[in-house]
Amino acid sequence: MAEEKQYIYGVADITIGEGANQIKFDGKDYLQAEGGSLNLTPQYTEFTFVDFGETVVERRLSGWEGEVVIVAGQEDAEILELALASTEPITETEGGTEVGAMDAKIGTKVQGRKVRIHPRILPDSIKDRDWNIYNMASIGGFEREYNAEQGNFTITLTMMPREGFDASKPGNFFYRGGVDPNAEDTSPNE
Repeated sequence: MAEEKQYIYGVADITIGEGANQIKFDGKDYLQAEGGSLNLTPQYTEFTFVDFGETVVERRLSGWEGEVVIVAGQEDAEILELALASTEPITETEGGTEVGAMDAKIGTKVQGRKVRIHPRILPDSIKDRDWNIYNMASIGGFEREYNAEQGNFTITLTMMPREGFDASKPGNFFYRGGVDPNAEDTSPNE
């Protein structure tokens, strides 16, 4: 019997962060003005030998680069913080309500967040086509145009190794599917 074909179609839900501080581009919480994109690129060290001239004889994995691009159709303090990671909130002196954002002090460490990309046409319970990137942050700039048209802006998140990485093992940047290879075993010991 032939295996069911799986075609790629439609917008993805993109969830940034976990818990109460997560941002969801899911068509409910936040909207995308254009579809998002994921780009993962392996980096290789090339081995050449004079005996073969400029021919690359072997390549070995030496790192990863990755980006997620989202075109946001809305703007608020949380989206600004996501798009421009090196900012801090401005809060009212009484009540602590967040009223704006300002540049962070020089030397501030960029804080990344986990990103999950889930095809919107699938139920949330089906995770086998999800992409999960452990740690991403915006390290680029922010550009907002003001015209007599729909306002939107591009958020580019750049991949970094996960917290608690182990360079001697795989699974430091991303995984595809519903099972995190680095999840802590929470089953009771027998």
